[in-house]
Amino acid sequence: MAVFTYRGRGSKGELLRGQLEAASSDAASDALIRQGIIPLEIRERPAQAFNVDMKSLFKRPVPLDVLVIFCRQLYSLTKAGVPLLRAIRGLSQSANHPQLKAALESVVVELTNGKSLSAAMKMHPQVFSGLFVSMISVGENTGRLDTLLLQLALYYEQEVETRRRIQSAMRYPTFVISAILLAMAVLNIKVIPQFSSMFSRFGVDLPLPTRILIGTSNVFVHYWPLMLAGLVASWLGLRLWRQTPKGGERWDQWRLKARLWGTSSTVPSCRVFRARFP
Repeated sequence: MAVFTYRGRGSKGELLRGQLEAASSDAASDALIRQGIIPLEIRERPAQAFNVDMKSLFKRPVPLDVLVIFCRQLYSLTKAGVPLLRAIRGLSQSANHPQLKAALESVVVELTNGKSLSAAMKMHPQVFSGLFVSMISVGENTGRLDTLLLQLALYYEQEVETRRRIQSAMRYPTFVISAILLAMAVLNIKVIPQFSSMFSRFGVDLPLPTRILIGTSNVFVHYWPLMLAGLVASWLGLRLWRQTPKGGERWDQWRLKARLWGTSSTVPSCRVFRARFP
């Protein structure tokens, strides 16, 4: 969402200045009015050259289970003939996930301003994916919104089951790799330094593999804070790079080409999508 700077009057007439995040200037104005602030001026803050949302680095995406419940609830309401605006407003009031709740509140504002449901949901890519928005748009254009919502719920349920199977299959290899890494850390930090001090008392030249092993242990012992900082910086850099358009595209291309991840994610998804949306 865009960031807007505002100037307005409070309930006592005092001049207030600040900034807030909103999908549009109208949504920002409505948010200020709900806070008891009469907006005098609202301006969108210019986007930075390196447009990356730092807050999204630490935000967890909306779980698929929550989206399944949302799709089924909205399907039941639309199937019963409840107006769309009233249905979305009711779901926003009863939503427990904070990110979904904030997105639905913004969607309600945009629907009130005359936008379509798909256009309002498109403003929240962190919550509603491109597939979700596209299917909602198809439902609106064909008059089968309730049917498409049910199909989305079934699709996400199958996706949840596929992810659970992948996590179950990867649990044992992850445990083995973690145990190996822990053993290597203990050897380099506790065991090898003991042998290193013993070898130094002999006063003889050690073989090259032994010297390499001792040097690696010294790096672990003396420079572990730098190694930890490097790992954290690499993780943050990767997340920031994935948020850029080119970085996100190249990351997805690598995932599709990877033998293990690409096969385990692409084939089941295509099979389920073909079965649900013939």
